[in-house]
Amino acid sequence: MPFGWGIVGTGKHPDRKIAPAMAAADGGELVGVYSRDQHRAEAFAQKHDARAAYRKLGDLLKDSRVDGVFVSSPNALHAEHVVQAAEAGKHVLCEKPMATTIADAVRMLQACRRAGVTLGIAFNLRQHPAYVRARELSPPGRWDASCSPRRSGRSACAAATARRRARRSRSGGTRRS
Repeated sequence: MPFGWGIVGTGKHPDRKIAPAMAAADGGELVGVYSRDQHRAEAFAQKHDARAAYRKLGDLLKDSRVDGVFVSSPNALHAEHVVQAAEAGKHVLCEKPMATTIADAVRMLQACRRAGVTLGIAFNLRQHPAYVRARELSPPGRWDASCSPRRSGRSACAAATARRRARRSRSGGTRRS
């Protein structure tokens, strides 16, 4: 029996990358999608051959065909959505960043542990062997100066991105679901 996926959020990333990857992978199927906008959920479901479209997250999580969810909602909603999924007994793959605060990250981990479900974070590119090798092979000065490593090992652009994402008002918007 294939693993039944639900997608929380119908933005560009799940539309262009995640749903097509789920369709191409063996052993899984896209069962349902959630968006705060029912029409958007229905259009996404139709485009990617999902069986159902939901405007309420609770309805997606009640669907017995859904074994796990990919959370790609606005960053400030990740914790809320992951905790709800865990409480519903669903495994979770959460898009980066995991959370906007350490307290939320801890709450997410605790909820998944209590429920006995797996929590994964989709943050593989920074240390992906191909990207590491590309940086090693690139001549000095090839990478943007604003993203050059600091002595701490963290880049200036990563630090700026982290500051922006930490501000709740900028960590997600009403235009994305």
